[in-house]
Formats: sequence, structure tokens, C-alpha cells
Amino acid sequence: MSADKLRFLFFVTKPYSFPILEPIDKYINESNNGDTAWFTASTVLDINPHGKLLKTTEEVMAYNPDAVLVPGNIVPSYWPGIKVQVFHGMDDEVKGFYNITGQFDLYCTHGLESTKRFEQLAQRYKYFIVKETGWPKLDTLFANINSNVILNKNLVEKIGLDSSKPILLYAPTFPPKYTSAYELLEEITKLKDQYQWLVKFHTLMDEKIHKKYRDLASESFKIIDDNNILPYFEISDVLITDTSSVAYEFLPLDRPIITYKAIARKDKGINIIEAKDLHGAITRSLLDPLEFSESRQFYLSEIHPYSDGNSSQRIINAIKDSISQDIFSQLKPKPNNWLLNHKIKKMLEN
Repeated sequence: MSADKLRFLFFVTKPYSFPILEPIDKYINESNNGDTAWFTASTVLDINPHGKLLKTTEEVMAYNPDAVLVPGNIVPSYWPGIKVQVFHGMDDEVKGFYNITGQFDLYCTHGLESTKRFEQLAQRYKYFIVKETGWPKLDTLFANINSNVILNKNLVEKIGLDSSKPILLYAPTFPPKYTSAYELLEEITKLKDQYQWLVKFHTLMDEKIHKKYRDLASESFKIIDDNNILPYFEISDVLITDTSSVAYEFLPLDRPIITYKAIARKDKGINIIEAKDLHGAITRSLLDPLEFSESRQFYLSEIHPYSDGNSSQRIINAIKDSISQDIFSQLKPKPNNWLLNHKIKKMLEN
């Protein structure tokens, strides 16, 4: 198999996957490294990506991809090509990050922390390999930080906020066990007119709690519906979250982070365990935005040490090199998970 110019397929089942894969698609097309196509299923059937869209397994077979790139946990194992895990988040704070489903040939990890753990798992299972590449979703953010370009300099005015006043970005996770959305609602309601707010919910957030926050919308309290949160990072002075991966995505900006009942790396910002402490944490963050800068930079170096904006390139190079070296034929066969494959087939048929 030649690795000079490959066929890549992006498999998407959740809206948040598009901003993760789009930088890879852009790099492949701009560098003429191969052909790209998309396959959407489950909750994103109505979203049309920019590029060639395949709609059936028959079309996938005809396209005959060399590599299928996946930010989620499942992929049709009966499709052609190596299966590449690029992850839908940056951290291992919540349970399940290191679960091995037996479906992937290559794990593209973010940094030392995840690489070390997945390499240990690779040695145990012996049917996949691990390459440290960085996370493609952050390529644009790093590129703009490095070039001192404010990608969305008009975004504040566009959404109707005042660029001379602080902006708070609230982005909670969605699982009921971990989300802060319910417990912080009353306190945020009290504070909604004292600050400028952007609220960005996970696409899987419970619609009932989502509506309660939508009811708070005003000139200074905006609900963001975009799939890509990164543009709103750049215009926000403080991030408020919980165990969500956005806390780690926000680290490159070295701005204050407030977490509610965080599980790991609690000193990346101010971690509160009672809703009543939110106001004090906001005040403290705005008064001393560099208070936790040293901790933030340390955790970023552990989790994602690549600041060049070239993670997409490293992913494609890892795929091409691994294929050209015929590494995958030397691995043990992946397990036959008949039940999971049956469920995936049923999902694709609906």
C-alpha cells in the first residue's frame, strides 16, 4: 500500500466532532496529502460537512478509505482502512477516557500524560499502536496565539456585548453526575446582570436545564449555539466550568478558570464546592488573572505540550508513516465484538 497519497474518511456521530476534524481536513487538502470524505450518522445526520459526503456503507466500500478518523468511541470495524482514534476531549478527569473498545488500530494522543497510559495499554493488548501528535482542534487557536491575530475581533460587537467590560464564559459538562448546570443555576441567576455572560452548553445537555438558562437571556446574558467553542475562548476573560474538557482546552490562553467540584488538577484555577462561592471566585479571578498561571502552564505542558498549531500535520504523518512501514500487519488481530458491530450497523441503517 502506498502512503504517498491516501484516502481519508471522517466518521462523525456527534456535533462536537466537526471542529476536531475540520483542521485535519483543511491540512490534507491544502497540503495535497490525499483525498477526504465524510460520513455522518446518529445525531448529525442533518448536518452537512464541507466536503464530499458518503451516505451508505456501499459508498464507503467504493471509496475504499486507507484511514478512518474518529473523535468518538465507535466506528464500523467492517469498513476498509485503519481506524484512528483522535479523541473528543483533552483530559482524563472523568471515568472512561482510557476505555479500550477493541475497534482502533492507532491512538493519536495529546501529550505525555495520555501517551504514557495508552502505551501501557498497547503493550497489554498488542493490537493497536500509539503516536503522540497533539489535538487537532487546537490548531487554529495556537496558530492565532502565535501570530498575535485575534481571529474574532468583531465577535464581541456581533453578539451584542461591550468589549470594554469583562466577559464570563460558562461551559458545563452534560452528564448529570458531573454537571454544574443544575447547582449553579440559582447563583448564576443572581449574578446575571452584574457581568457579561456567554453560556455554551454541550450538545448533549438536558434540554430542560438548557431552557432554564435560555429564559435568562438578555443583552448581557447570551446563549451560544455554535458547535465550535474556540472563537468564544478568545473573547472571554474567565472560564467557568466543572469537570468538562473545556477547562483544558482553555489553558493555552493562560486566563482564569473557575471549576465547580473538579475531580483532578484542582489548582488549575479556583475550584469551588459550594455555589455561593461563585461570586467571590469571579471577583478574585478578575482582580488577579495570573494567580494560577504557573499551574496552568505546568498542566498544559503535561497534557498538550505542542503549541505550534501543527497537530493535524502530525496525525497525518503518523498515519502515513505507520502504513508505509506496514506496522499494522505485525499486530495481533483486534477482537471480534459482534454485538457492538451489530449495534453500529443498526445505527447506520436508521
